[in-house]
Amino acid sequence: MWDVGSQVNALVAAHRLGLIDTAAFEASARRILYPIAGRQSQGRLLPHGVIRTDFVRRGSSDFDGCDAGRLLAGLDTLRRHSVLGDEIAALVSSWDLDRIVIDDIIFSVTNGTLKSTYNSHCAHYAARALGRWGLAVKSPYQTLEGRAEADGRMAMLEAVAGIGPLGAEPLLLEALELGMSAESAWLAEVLHVAQVEEFAETGALIAVSEMPIRREPWFVYLGLQLGRETREWGIDVVGGVEKYRTQEFLDQNMALSSKAAYLWAAYRPGPYPDALVAFIRERARLPIGFASNVSANEGGVAAPFTDLNTNAVILQAIAHKLAGDGATP
Repeated sequence: MWDVGSQVNALVAAHRLGLIDTAAFEASARRILYPIAGRQSQGRLLPHGVIRTDFVRRGSSDFDGCDAGRLLAGLDTLRRHSVLGDEIAALVSSWDLDRIVIDDIIFSVTNGTLKSTYNSHCAHYAARALGRWGLAVKSPYQTLEGRAEADGRMAMLEAVAGIGPLGAEPLLLEALELGMSAESAWLAEVLHVAQVEEFAETGALIAVSEMPIRREPWFVYLGLQLGRETREWGIDVVGGVEKYRTQEFLDQNMALSSKAAYLWAAYRPGPYPDALVAFIRERARLPIGFASNVSANEGGVAAPFTDLNTNAVILQAIAHKLAGDGATP
């Protein structure tokens, strides 16, 4: 579902930039809507957690609440930038999303078992995305209400520290798609300052986010690890397997995310994001699109592979910067 959301956003971006005409844009969008209709499982109709593209309307009956946030944010963008609003609204209303929001918290479904997505960095982004479709959802970042600003921000940093390393995605996606909330704006400033300070002190460019890698477990989350006495970068993986959360493994896999560089340039233009984009443009180009990441070591060697999400987010960021702000608060 995450990549489908990215594909939708990339289509909107390509259309806004004039790279595809309206007829091709709408035809491509309609082809996406059909296979995500979902399936009934345990009395719930939900979009497939994993979608098969080589079969019609086939896929896993599992459901990921975080990925659903990405999909729903993309569909919200599409309905605002196309004539497909009624079709999209009918599709989303057919899903039993109210049955995976329990006590205002989004749940995933894995092998028929409900699992909370609350203690994750996607929770705030997903909450805002579901909110666009009329669902009231809580987020662990929502610590500002009823507190003095300093106290609310401190509570937010403590909450983030307990979740894990903070990276650019989905933090900055919110700015491009939904309009930046006060919570995400504050966390983005914290992350930006940390990256700039690291560069000033060590000369190392930092652009942390989630990314695929060339070894097990194949996908990692790089970010700023809050709650430490000194500035510290961290690594996490799905399932939180401890052997992949070590300093040694971080050192082996520390890299600059190509999409993060462009997200920063779109969200917070300035000398540091300009330096990131220049580095990525020089080092990360592949015959098709951009490499997912560039090593922070070995002279900045690009990963020899790319992915849909990386290039979709880069296209989104370019459209945000060149075609105007497409987000609606």
